[in-house]
Amino acid sequence: MAAREKKEPRKRHFLRWIVIGGGMAGVAYAMAQRQKPGPCVPAGSPGERVMVKDEENIGGLGSLMSTLITQLLQDSAKVEQLNSLNLVLAIEPRSMPEAAITMTFSDGYVVLEPGVVPAPDIHIVCELDVLMQMAAMGYGLKALKFMASPDGRQMAEKFRSGELQIKGLTAHPVRMMKFSRFLAMPEGDTA
Repeated sequence: MAAREKKEPRKRHFLRWIVIGGGMAGVAYAMAQRQKPGPCVPAGSPGERVMVKDEENIGGLGSLMSTLITQLLQDSAKVEQLNSLNLVLAIEPRSMPEAAITMTFSDGYVVLEPGVVPAPDIHIVCELDVLMQMAAMGYGLKALKFMASPDGRQMAEKFRSGELQIKGLTAHPVRMMKFSRFLAMPEGDTA
């Protein structure tokens, strides 16, 4: 009987801390949701959603990405994906680091700028041909099928050898998947 009486206060103490911890977590979640700004949906054409800082120095990769993103935004599904994308992604070509760009996705806009900003969420360092392969691999099951192909195995080997580096991938895997989904061609498009 004495052992049972000792367990009762411990159980109540433990349950009290669980309830307090759960309540604090709920309050923190509610505060975070209240402080999170809603998406700012810009009016006008898809081109108005893509902004380029320092156009003279953006280079070929920046121009290519600006054109690609503007074309993708012709599809309303891509516009919806852009509205939910919150990511700072830097791309640095290994053989031409001066052509590096940073793309900031936030509130339905994309801002492209030359160079690599300090502490991007994702920082991709690779050759341009590997970058084009990554863009073509798609997302979801299509990406899994690609990774099972000879080209996918070759890309995995480049990742293991360090030729392809994706810094921040483990910290932001969901954001990277959203970016991959955004960059993938719409269903039915093969070009």
